[in-house]
Amino acid sequence: LGREWSSSKKWLLSLLESMIIRAVDIPSNESRSETLLQYLVTIIADKFQPNYGLLMLWASLANAIPVSHCLIHIGTTEDYLSKNTRVSLDDLQEIPYVKWCIMEAIRLRAPGAVTRRVVRPFKLQNYIIPSGDLLMLSPFWAHREPRYFTDPEDFKPERWEKADLRKNGFLEGFVAFGGGKNQCPGRWYAIMELHLFVTLILYKFEFTLLDQVPEPSLLHLVGTQQPDRPCTVEYSHR
Repeated sequence: LGREWSSSKKWLLSLLESMIIRAVDIPSNESRSETLLQYLVTIIADKFQPNYGLLMLWASLANAIPVSHCLIHIGTTEDYLSKNTRVSLDDLQEIPYVKWCIMEAIRLRAPGAVTRRVVRPFKLQNYIIPSGDLLMLSPFWAHREPRYFTDPEDFKPERWEKADLRKNGFLEGFVAFGGGKNQCPGRWYAIMELHLFVTLILYKFEFTLLDQVPEPSLLHLVGTQQPDRPCTVEYSHR
């Protein structure tokens, strides 16, 4: 699987490189009508490169949070390490349990905050929210709502069996990637990346936790989250 992923990645990168070169070489017409690809090239090049690099750095750090949290919980409970949940060569193409663990880790450790600027005034219960105000939703706390998630503080990957992840469907109340029509456009790529990364780690290494699973630091709930204490893991090649 690793070799297939490597060759596929190289093919995709070469394809994107040729598309970008063509987009840069083809000038827009007199009405300055640019294609979507031409517009995207302008916002990641020249003076915008530092912003793009910072965004990619944040995305990488954000993905590291559910990866580490997922691996810790997989290694914590013997049920997660039973024969039915181990990763084998036959299961690499079809391993929904690992994806459930990833989604549950994202639910419990969603790193961001969903923000929206009010365009038109509206009433929310007894409050009038004026236009121009900025509303923020914390997925960290929203995902602990018992109406949507029973035993919200518990790590229960099985709850995601009800979600139609094959058709890109989340559980009701899950807002880690935003909501409505303006959700994160890269959410399914990020989940695929996490799924592949965790699978390859489990396939290549055996893990033993040397510490208890730490609680989240309540001082770092937005952005790059941190645990309240270290968590040491011993690992070895399979």
